[in-house]
Amino acid sequence: MKNTRRFAVLAALSISAIAAQAAGFDYADNSSYPPEVKTQGTLTRAQVIADLKAAQANGTMPSVAEGYLPIQNTAATSVNRDDVRREAAAAERAGQLNFGA
Repeated sequence: MKNTRRFAVLAALSISAIAAQAAGFDYADNSSYPPEVKTQGTLTRAQVIADLKAAQANGTMPSVAEGYLPIQNTAATSVNRDDVRREAAAAERAGQLNFGA
């Protein structure tokens, strides 16, 4: 009895899987896609390209190439490189730097 029930369930699953694959995908009438929306732009292609290049040139539109995010502008500092190096050397001598503890 157990084996008969298992065989019946296995047969039903197999037949349903075969039927599902046999149905296939019918995209002939585009019924599975969202409807196409028609729009009319007021700018020409050349105007859009010119706006794009201007935005990239003045920094208002980030240029994301190769998946990297654009570098953010950093704030100006009043400390020069030599001052920073002197501060770092003084901190190291005083034991204030902690490397990989």
